[in-house]
Amino acid sequence: MSKWQTEVRLLARFLSSGVVNTFLGFAIIFALMAVGVQPLWANFAGYATGFFLGFVLSRNFVFRSNGRFVTQSLRYLMSFAMCFVLNLLVLQAGLQHMAAIPAQILASAAYTASMFLLARLWVYQNVS
Repeated sequence: MSKWQTEVRLLARFLSSGVVNTFLGFAIIFALMAVGVQPLWANFAGYATGFFLGFVLSRNFVFRSNGRFVTQSLRYLMSFAMCFVLNLLVLQAGLQHMAAIPAQILASAAYTASMFLLARLWVYQNVS
């Protein structure tokens, strides 16, 4: 398999795991709100679950890594934080120039692209 094909395969698995993670996160948020949990706490629970599931899926399904767990988990946490800040910055900038929905889509795309690059080049750097 060529290097290009490998990268496309990894990106496809990354995106598909993101879809699963997003649906689960929203399911948790909406279920908690339905039983009376305040939206802020429901959101926190959904994103916390998404963070952990994202790490597990990235490590085991996307990159199929058997590298050092502690190192990879710390790098994943730092990557998540950096990408989330980028997401907020892009959202804030986008809201100055466009409606909220396109701004959210642009911010989400920035998060996804940067998270894939950091995961591929730093968190799971030795995976081929």
